[in-house]
Amino acid sequence: MRSVQDSQLLEAARRGDNDAITQLMTGLLPFIHKKACICASVSGLDAEDLAQEGLIGFLGAVRTFRADSGAQFSTYACACILNGMRSAMRRVSKPGAVPAAAVVPMDDVHVYPAQEDPQDIVADREEADGLWRIVDKRLSRREQQVLRLYIGGDSYAAIAQKLSLRDAKSVDNTLQRIRKKLKSFS
Repeated sequence: MRSVQDSQLLEAARRGDNDAITQLMTGLLPFIHKKACICASVSGLDAEDLAQEGLIGFLGAVRTFRADSGAQFSTYACACILNGMRSAMRRVSKPGAVPAAAVVPMDDVHVYPAQEDPQDIVADREEADGLWRIVDKRLSRREQQVLRLYIGGDSYAAIAQKLSLRDAKSVDNTLQRIRKKLKSFS
């Protein structure tokens, strides 16, 4: 980005001018979508999610680009976009990460209104208590601990550390046993 107009556009974007950000981004959108599709075919992640990661990388480029670095903004931005996509792919491939196939798109998530009928609340509590009784009967103490931490949102690595397990693979193996046990019960 050597021209004065482009420099002014970048400065306006840094100040939060949405029109300037849009103008800068418009030229890079085909690149972002093309790279997102390529990365999606390799990683199994959703191309739209990767494009979002690329856009976040673009915004980072707007914020951190230095004109005195000798590179053009578009070159720098493309590197930041690709780095954002690669980071997303690495996060998913880490041990203990949620597999891409297990991620539910937000469009598929149903939000149910809060229950206000006390009978429904009690019935749901009783059902949940019944499920935990099954878990208590069918699973070992260690499996119960792993399940509770997993449901609580801990990563495989965090569960392994908290329970002094060998590694994240041990947690994954335990969760596979839990799935088999509970599946055979249902």
